[in-house]
Amino acid sequence: MERFVQSIVAGGVVLIGACWLVALVEFGSAPWLVGVALALLGSGAVVAGILTELESGAFTVGEE
Repeated sequence: MERFVQSIVAGGVVLIGACWLVALVEFGSAPWLVGVALALLGSGAVVAGILTELESGAFTVGEE
């Protein structure tokens, strides 16, 4: 499997688990803070996986 796909899938799995953790524990507790940190880590992994496959200038408009 391609490295960027692994990053996106792993980040998504971590993100889903973190969301469940945040939803099921008490607000402000230590496990809740761990869940928030994992959610940020998972989101970062998904974004990093996507950005590694974009070509430079992918979002420029009108410059060809």
